[in-house]
Amino acid sequence: MELFTIIDEATAIIRAPKGVYKQVKVYHRGGRVFVGHSGGFLRITAQFGNQWGTSHPDVKVVDISQDIPGMFVTGEPRWTM
Repeated sequence: MELFTIIDEATAIIRAPKGVYKQVKVYHRGGRVFVGHSGGFLRITAQFGNQWGTSHPDVKVVDISQDIPGMFVTGEPRWTM
């Protein structure tokens, strides 16, 4: 079983429902990239314009660390290390 593992030095800014912005930690699991939210994890999906969707339709990633070795954030973010 693969667990969620924090990506050191990586952070993201999310916009939650009702316009609440939060700075959150970034995790990986099986090559996919996730953000922590409300005691759980949301998978980051494809980029639309200048933000990324998540597995929750009302939560968007508005900014994410882009200079972390092993993390690629073009299109759908992925972790390769």
